[in-house]
Amino acid sequence: MQEESSSQDANIQATNYQLSTPKKEKKQNKTNQSTTIQSPNNNDFYSPKNVNPWKTPKSFLKSNTKQATPEHALQASPYGDRYIPLNVSRNLFNKQIQPFEIEEENVYEELLSENVLEIDENKNVNILNFNKQKVEKLQPNKQQETPKRKIDTQPIKVLDAPGLEDDFYQDILHWGKNNLIAIGLQRCVYLYSVDNQKVFKLAEPLNNQVNSIQYTSLQWNTNGQILGMGSYDGVLRLWDYNKNMYTGTMNLTTKRISTISWANSNIFAFGSKDKTINICDVRVPNYSVFQLYGHTQEVCGVTFDGNELQLASGGNDNRVFIWQLRGGNTNTDNQYVSWEIKSHKAAVRALAWNPNSSGILATGGGNQDKTIKIHSSLTNQLITSINCDSQVCKLRFSKIINELVSTHGYEKNQICLWQYPTIKKIHQLEGHSERVLYLSASPDDSTILTGSGDETLKFWKVYPSQISNNMSSFLNMCEIR
Repeated sequence: MQEESSSQDANIQATNYQLSTPKKEKKQNKTNQSTTIQSPNNNDFYSPKNVNPWKTPKSFLKSNTKQATPEHALQASPYGDRYIPLNVSRNLFNKQIQPFEIEEENVYEELLSENVLEIDENKNVNILNFNKQKVEKLQPNKQQETPKRKIDTQPIKVLDAPGLEDDFYQDILHWGKNNLIAIGLQRCVYLYSVDNQKVFKLAEPLNNQVNSIQYTSLQWNTNGQILGMGSYDGVLRLWDYNKNMYTGTMNLTTKRISTISWANSNIFAFGSKDKTINICDVRVPNYSVFQLYGHTQEVCGVTFDGNELQLASGGNDNRVFIWQLRGGNTNTDNQYVSWEIKSHKAAVRALAWNPNSSGILATGGGNQDKTIKIHSSLTNQLITSINCDSQVCKLRFSKIINELVSTHGYEKNQICLWQYPTIKKIHQLEGHSERVLYLSASPDDSTILTGSGDETLKFWKVYPSQISNNMSSFLNMCEIR
């Protein structure tokens, strides 16, 4: 190949320079090929005004042949030079580039993993693995769930009660403030002392009486001093615990007294089979204050609220009345009635006011109803109703925890604990073989007492409060029958 001399082309313009490429040789000399760039001697051609000395001219890039680097480009760059390893430069255009392999371990990383991060070499640990591990947000305001309390499924004490009547219209069991349990058995009233585990029988008011009296309702007043005793013949008697004697007698009806409720230590109400409710006060002559009329059949349940201003009554006519005891005595029918509830389909014997919520009343229906209903006497509205699939015999709200206790008859004969206000069943106790008609609680409200037609009394520890010293000694000395 003949190269043209630069002297002969001195008059050629810079833009008309030519490239000469050597002819192809044999394949074995391919590695010795080179490309020579012929450029004019005009130094202005590579001046900064025309071409950047550190960039390859665009005209060079149009050619597919390999180009040799100009000699002036070998000058030292003011920006320094780039080092590209040979093994990388050979594979720049190879799609299957393999990653670098580190042959030697980094001593610093090894010490860091062992002494700071505590990473085991035998385990594959991914630091900052955000995809697999989610960091839980802190919730400082969220309260931890309190563990469920343990409730004994077996009674802590069982007592025989021979002659305990299986009668839906009697209420002959009550645990008083004085720690005495009053119970009616076979036409007699017995008192069981929890303090010393002794039982004694109340003497009859008249020694010359041939036929003993059948008591159908019993209840202590709020301080545990006076016991109200209603009988089958409609006579109500008062027995004084401190004086150990009868202090009064009332003949206000001729039919059985099914229920008694004390508002305080002096005022009480009782309902009878003659459809009336009598309000009485032990401080007035003859004890009678006034009567309430509204039920069309026997009154089988009465109870005062905690404020002593409202009285709830349930009857065999399937109705519940809320009475406002204000304004004094009156002979006008229904003047005291503030609300009449007609939602039950059977006799209503079970009534309970919530001591933790004002105006909340729970009512339970008989065998044809089998429901517990929660009412508000402040708004005169039904709040909720639940089907128990069993006759509701008694209801009682706890003073310790906002819970409701219910006892049942046909057909399950069980005791249930309900959470308020959700009315969610917490637990159920099974142990009686007949209807659980009677329910009362200890003075400290930690233990409930149930009585059944199976002629047994059973003590259940259901609430978390601590038992008093008297109750503790009683439970330690007692044995399961």
